[in-house]
Amino acid sequence: MTGAGKKITVLFVIALIFIFFRLYDIQNPFSTNGIDEGIHLLQAKMVSSGYNLYSELGGDQAPLAILTFSLFKGNVMAARYLSFSLFLVASFSSFLISARIKNRKAGVLTVLILALDFTLLRESRLASLDLFSASLLSISALFFILYIDNKKIMNVALASLFLSMSCLSKMIAAPFALIITLIFLYRTLKERNFLHISAYIVFFILPFIPLLLVFTPQELMEGMLFRQMNRGFDIFSKLSFLLFIGPGFIYLLLIRKWDLNNKKIAFLVTWLLSLLVFLMIQGRTLQHHFVYVVFPAAILTSIVLCDMEKSLKGKALLASFVAFNAVLSSSLILTAPHDLAYDTADEIEGIVPDDYMVISGNPLVNVLAGREAPPNLTNLAYYHYPPTEPSDVIYWLKKGDVGAVVLYWHLADMDEVRQYLNESGNYTMYKVIEGRGQILFYGIKPKFSEDRYVIYVKKDLLKPGP
Repeated sequence: MTGAGKKITVLFVIALIFIFFRLYDIQNPFSTNGIDEGIHLLQAKMVSSGYNLYSELGGDQAPLAILTFSLFKGNVMAARYLSFSLFLVASFSSFLISARIKNRKAGVLTVLILALDFTLLRESRLASLDLFSASLLSISALFFILYIDNKKIMNVALASLFLSMSCLSKMIAAPFALIITLIFLYRTLKERNFLHISAYIVFFILPFIPLLLVFTPQELMEGMLFRQMNRGFDIFSKLSFLLFIGPGFIYLLLIRKWDLNNKKIAFLVTWLLSLLVFLMIQGRTLQHHFVYVVFPAAILTSIVLCDMEKSLKGKALLASFVAFNAVLSSSLILTAPHDLAYDTADEIEGIVPDDYMVISGNPLVNVLAGREAPPNLTNLAYYHYPPTEPSDVIYWLKKGDVGAVVLYWHLADMDEVRQYLNESGNYTMYKVIEGRGQILFYGIKPKFSEDRYVIYVKKDLLKPGP
């Protein structure tokens, strides 16, 4: 083996180590995107019990990922391992893209960057809709690159299929899908290649067919689009970009003049810029959204690094990126706090019978305890449409079907709910569980939350038996 070959092998081994190291203590991720993971898994669990994601649960995301999680009945660990598996497949797809466009070294560098990227580290330890969709997009991109090379109809069909599935997992992929579809249609119409156009259209529509057997077109439009358009605009959230580019400073190499006459390079640049621009102009930009741009950014960066093969600047930048993110990844994984949702769920499971519902500010508690929530209270996030009001919660408390309430996150800020629980005579404060929580990101400021779960239990359930 040559000296260059040995270096590539060493880099590949480092990449593999950090890819699989993220599985360590995956039951306690250092960040769960607030309560997003819990929302989607609770909805998946209740979909598996027969609820309609949109008309009954008020879902506000595309359905494919949540329906897939429902196959596991919302099981937390199964869903997280699925996310990790998709990350693996997407990383391999990205390797093949880089190797095909440049060389094998570029492929290895791509995998190394993906293995150490902070945003991907965070998302690949969660049941993440963003990673689910972005991974399918990476697979689609591989088939687009193959199609550019050989014009085989099977490649364009598979590219279209995975592109459609990506959009049906989360609609952030839609801007890229729209642009690339228009470019494809323009070029193939110009070539009068109607067979390939037909294959593209048919395979793009294909994933919609089973969904239309479950949902009406109105439900899909409402859930996938309209409920996402009422989340307001937060200019401060745009600073989340700094949390992406800070640890990922190696992506600054992308600021250069690219040869857009090269169709494959033009495709990658379109993939990157269409999504990056959309992320920055949408109402609220959160750090985990940048998982969409990591894959094209890593591929293009690896190409630049190969062009700088003899440059000390390139070697120094790569070495500092690896060193910094290796330390960051290790420290975050090894110091991740125990998730108090497990302890809270154990308390709920031990005292609330199966036939009672539980209202929790962190829906992950419901999933872990195996207790459903009132169908319109699966999403208690601060920003969703229609917003959850205290009156929505109190309505269910008055019905008497709720065995416990866990004040946390947005629910803990609803003073009217707390007041009702204290004054109604039907509920009593049972226990407070508190300690260090996950890392949250306020603009550019990372901070460990102080988790505090306040458990109220229906008094009837606390009465001693005969």
